[in-house]
Amino acid sequence: MTGTRQEGNGDQAPHYAENHAYRMQASLTPDERARGQASAKLIREELEKVRKEGGAGEHGAFGEERIAAALSRLGCGEEHGVYIGPGLYSVHTGVVCVSGYVTKDELTSEVHGAYIEPQPGTGPCVKNRGGH
Repeated sequence: MTGTRQEGNGDQAPHYAENHAYRMQASLTPDERARGQASAKLIREELEKVRKEGGAGEHGAFGEERIAAALSRLGCGEEHGVYIGPGLYSVHTGVVCVSGYVTKDELTSEVHGAYIEPQPGTGPCVKNRGGH
């Protein structure tokens, strides 16, 4: 049935939702979002210290070791789904994800639900770059 519209599926191709599940995040209640915002505030405060210390590397990103040390001071480690890449961080609080970027010019954070199919090897908070 290639190219035909499936009833109840809107304008979406058959299996669209199933094939794009890797992009989906768990929904958050208002209370979970509020707790995530509180965690994000603590994380941002600690990462702001990294930025103030300076020493950004290539492309203005800070080294993974420095970001890891900052998160470690908050008690965040591998058991918390921490993932750190070039200037990127993500932490799973057990309920929500706090993810963002740390560069010489900016510090961002986003509170969101865990990905249904996260990027393999990164923890529950990193968007999968592909599909299945």
